[in-house]
Amino acid sequence: MSRAVQLPIGGDPRPLRRLIAGLLGVYLFIYVFAVPMLMLDLVPAWGTWMGGFLLILQGSLLALWLAANAGGRGWLAAALIAVLSWAVEHVGVTTGVPFGSYAYTDVLGWKLGGVVPLPIPFAWLLVVPAAIGAARLLLGPSRRWIGLLAPLLALALDLLLEPVVAYIMDYWHWLDSGPYYGVPTANFMAWGVTALVLTLLTLVLGGRRLHNPVVLPDVPVLLYLLNLVQFTLVDLAYGYGWAALIGAAVAAVLLWRIQAEGQLVQRLRAELAAAARF
Repeated sequence: MSRAVQLPIGGDPRPLRRLIAGLLGVYLFIYVFAVPMLMLDLVPAWGTWMGGFLLILQGSLLALWLAANAGGRGWLAAALIAVLSWAVEHVGVTTGVPFGSYAYTDVLGWKLGGVVPLPIPFAWLLVVPAAIGAARLLLGPSRRWIGLLAPLLALALDLLLEPVVAYIMDYWHWLDSGPYYGVPTANFMAWGVTALVLTLLTLVLGGRRLHNPVVLPDVPVLLYLLNLVQFTLVDLAYGYGWAALIGAAVAAVLLWRIQAEGQLVQRLRAELAAAARF
């Protein structure tokens, strides 16, 4: 194995590669059933825990991906995303700043400090690397603007998920209101700023290893696209037309870029097949 592949974790990358591929396989298996069940309101009362589990699964997967590609700095980036996102969410719930006033329900399970559900920091661990991966795809060889494009892609995802998780999945309740499906405008401003800070921290710590990852490099954009498609379809199914339109527009641009590149699907298939052989 080449030194370029060994450098990110300071040793043999195969165990992390295999673990990432395994977790991705579990997620894809569940995804196929979860999306139509959510669209058709077929999720049973006893199955509401699955949403939190999937957030933890995806966040863990991309935390491992950061470590596989950036070593100790990747672990540090993952830890900072988790801790800082928990901190800002804790402040948000207890003070109403910066997102606006809201409260988490019990659907996502146990709450850290009695305030923020455990899956929420994992959700940020999903969103930040996934948005970076999508930005990498859109920008191609010129990666100069990843730090600005990735937070915008993270914000686009929030525009899709807000009506779904607040009104359909009942993860949280808004106590303030705003023009976009009753969600306060302050939430989107704070989401964008939080995503920007976490993205820049991640890119600074990961450096060129995250600009040009070598271990399963296309996994983040795959997860971004899968979540984008999921929330777009659910928004459409429940009549949130503007949210669905935003999702369709972003998905169209990403799919156009995938088609233009031509090799992403084949490369991802080869990466996962190679990981499965280790």
